[in-house]
Amino acid sequence: MIERILEYLANNPPGAWAGPLLGLIAFVETIFPPFPGDILFIVVSGWTVSSGLPLLLAALYGVTGCFIASCIVFYLGHKPGKQFVEGWLKRKVEPEKVNRAKELIASHGTIVLAASRFIPGVRSLLVLMAGTSGMRFALAVIPVAFSAIAWYTILSIAGSVFGNNIQAAEGFMRHFEIWIWVVLALALLIFLVIRVRGRKEKG
Repeated sequence: MIERILEYLANNPPGAWAGPLLGLIAFVETIFPPFPGDILFIVVSGWTVSSGLPLLLAALYGVTGCFIASCIVFYLGHKPGKQFVEGWLKRKVEPEKVNRAKELIASHGTIVLAASRFIPGVRSLLVLMAGTSGMRFALAVIPVAFSAIAWYTILSIAGSVFGNNIQAAEGFMRHFEIWIWVVLALALLIFLVIRVRGRKEKG
């Protein structure tokens, strides 16, 4: 699919639609996580930036698409759709992922949402679970926006570096996700050490 899009882009110079396309990619990737939106965003942003679209504007389109989609996901998880979402989750998502998301949201909701785009495999699920947990939108909106800004700024920079080279984009995402897991593991280790020390001092 990405190859077909690139073929089309190669034969059609970017116009006013190029920026909204980046927003659409981010929107669809957030609503439908299996969609290869990150790699596609890097490739398309590289193509548009090299064609004259400012890097910050490319990032802004991505942030806007992701933020709007995240707000929709949060709303779907809130009271109006809570029963439907929970039933859907039981059919579509592995139980351990759902339980992991619930535990994270219950104990560290704001921090988890701020880092949600950087947690592979469960990032949209975390926003959904924040809605089902009853978390107020006013508390969720800032960390969700922060996460989107950080993520799509990085992807836009990667696009400006790698251009529309799909192999380079795929390689970047593979290595980037490995480093994300390393950082998350270290953060969890530090958290556990601090928690254990705190309990010992209280005891």
